[in-house]
Order: sequence, then structure tokens, then C-alpha cells
Amino acid sequence: MKPNPNDPNLNPVTFARLPIFDGKKNLWGYELVYYSADGDQGSTSGPSNRITPDLMSGTSLALDQTMDREKKIMVNFSRKNILDNLPYTLPPGRTAVKIPDPSSLSELHVKALSKLQQDGYQMTITWNKNHGKSPAIFGQTDIICMDISNQVLPDLVEICSKAADYGAVMLANQVDSQTRFDICQKAGFSFFQGSFFKQPEDISVKKIVSGTISKFELLKAIEQKDPDFSKLAVTIQADVAISFRLLSYLNSASFGVRRKVDSIKDAITMLGWENLKTWLRVVLLAEVSENRHAPELIFLSAQRGKFLEQVGLAHDFWGFEPDSLFLLGMFSLLDALLNQPMAEVVKYLPLADKLKGALCMVDNNEYVPLLKLARLFEEAAFEQSDTMINQLGLDTIKTKQAYCSAIDWANKLAKMSV
Repeated sequence: MKPNPNDPNLNPVTFARLPIFDGKKNLWGYELVYYSADGDQGSTSGPSNRITPDLMSGTSLALDQTMDREKKIMVNFSRKNILDNLPYTLPPGRTAVKIPDPSSLSELHVKALSKLQQDGYQMTITWNKNHGKSPAIFGQTDIICMDISNQVLPDLVEICSKAADYGAVMLANQVDSQTRFDICQKAGFSFFQGSFFKQPEDISVKKIVSGTISKFELLKAIEQKDPDFSKLAVTIQADVAISFRLLSYLNSASFGVRRKVDSIKDAITMLGWENLKTWLRVVLLAEVSENRHAPELIFLSAQRGKFLEQVGLAHDFWGFEPDSLFLLGMFSLLDALLNQPMAEVVKYLPLADKLKGALCMVDNNEYVPLLKLARLFEEAAFEQSDTMINQLGLDTIKTKQAYCSAIDWANKLAKMSV
């Protein structure tokens, strides 16, 4: 019996979310990029015609989770999507409709976009050097996006000035460092998207404090292969903050237990050790974080960990332990979370030397390509990720399924009120 190609378990779909920050580095919202394991996906520069009303109305867990956070969302719609009134499945006032190349839009499209704006939707378009040929569209636009890779300050200043003439604000894409952020801000950009927030904001010369070290000691305890649960329960219970968060969560109405959970031993029984270990890993990251972007970094850490784990499970010929791959992804943003050099952070981690080397991006480390692959997926650089998948000899469909499932898993984890 052949598998059904329309089976959502074989070809899962989801939305990758790319954070967008304002000039003060506060989270403004997310660009949501449609992604399917069968290879069909949107991008930050082009939409997918396979976005459906059911998908947009909340059946996607990634979309539902983003709606819960009450942030702005930006979604790339195709010409067909616009004429089908698909943007109306999302809330006005919070949705920025990103449109395709204006030269391909008909009068019907222009009217539909005008109606959307009247109804409270923002309009977003990508900067085009031929903008003068579509003055009506650019004149309607609220936000103009631009890939700032390889651009210099004078050119960026000129483009921002032209955007201001249209009454629009500028969003910089591909901002990959604090230096690029500063350049774009100086040029006049209002919003920023890229990997800059995944880096330490200000590398601190101070030592890691004792409270953080104690959290790492707890982390070492939970990573033992055959833990003594009685001793482990005592160790966890000794950390008042962690114990309080865990018991508060299990006793909350959202968890729905029938009897009060009043001990860590009960918690281990209730959640199961593997689920509790995952919860503890994420909570410990939150507890040690000193970065304003901690929620996004922790979400990405969990997503990376699950993605690498699933890739390992689907490709056992690599010989990598899936749980080790999970920890590799989970800890890969600790330098940003702690605002410390990774070389200092790894001294406290319960990892093998090769995994520590990978976190420090040591040359010729066999784990580093997988971290690079995860980063490409996170930035919606799908053409580059396809190339790397082939270079690494991975199965394309299985790898993309791993990414889809990792996004949804991270969203479920985020609902656990970490």
C-alpha cells in the first residue's frame, strides 16, 4: 500500500517565525513563513499559493502560539491569496500583509489591497530599484523591507530617504550583527530582522556568578544516564525557585491534575522522567539568562535541540546520539543568553569535548555542519539549507519533516508556562 501524499503526518506544514525588533530592540512581532516538509515553502521574499483558509485560521500550532502572544504578524501572500481575501482570516490591527512584486499586480489587486488597508491591515512590500514604475503601490505601503546584505551606509541613507517620501518606514532584513544593526539604525531604519539578537549583546568580563554555577550543577545531575531518582528529587527540591515553578505549573488549572502535587517525587511520577528532564532543561536556561531576548532565544534553543535530535534519529548511519544532539542545540545559544563567551560557558556544561568544540564552532568539528544547517532553517534560507542537506548526504524529506516537527514541539513546550 502506497503512502498517501496528502497525509499531513508525512508532509507536515507549519510556519517558521522570524522575530522583528524595533529600534530599541523590543520585539515588535514576527514574520511568519509557510513551510512544508514536501519542499513547498514560502520565503521572506516570496509567498506560497498553498496557504489555505484552514491553515491561516489557526490550525497551525505555530500560528496559534504567535496569536497568543499578541504581537504583530507579517505574512507573505500571493496574488491569488489576495484576490481570495485570505488575509481576512487574520486579525486587523495586528497583521501586516506582505505583497509580491508590484509590477505583477493588476487593478483588482490594488483595489483589494486598498480595501484591506481601510479595514485595518498594514501593507508591506520589498524595496525595488524600479519603485518609480509603481508609485501608487509604494505610496500605499506602510512598511518597506530590504535585504541590507552588502549595502553600505550612504546607499542605505538614500533608500531610507526615498522610502520616507512615500510615507513608509523601513525594515532591514538580514541584520547579522550588532554592527549592522547600528549602521541600519543610523541610516534611518525603524525595524530589524536577522540573527543579530542571537549573539551576546555585550560580552561581559565578569565571572559567571555562583547562582548560575549552581544551576549548571543541577543540569549535570539531571543529565546522568542512570539517575537515582530519590537523590535527584532531593537535589531539585534544594533549588527553591525551580521547585516552586515546577509545582506551581503542575498544580495550575491548565495542567488539570485531580490531586495536589506537593513533592518533586510526585512530579517525576506525574510528568515522567523524560518529560520532566526536558522541562527542567528549558527552565534552567530561563533561570540563568541575562539577555533581554531570553524568550526568543530559549524558544530557538528548544527548537534547535529537537531538530538536531530528530535529524539524528532519522539518520542513524551518522552514529550521533540523538540525546547528545538535543543538548548541542539546546545549549548553542547560551553565549547570547548569558552574555558570555562560549569558551567560558562550556566549562560548566555536562558535555563531551567534541560537543563543547562544536558549541565553540571549532574548525573540522563533525557536529558544526548540523548547527549551521539549523541556523539556515531558522533564517528561512531554504535554498542554502537544501544545498547543505545534499552536501551532508541527508534525506531531504526526513530533514524537513524534522524541522516541521521541531517547530510544533517547541510551540507546545512554550505553552507549558516556562
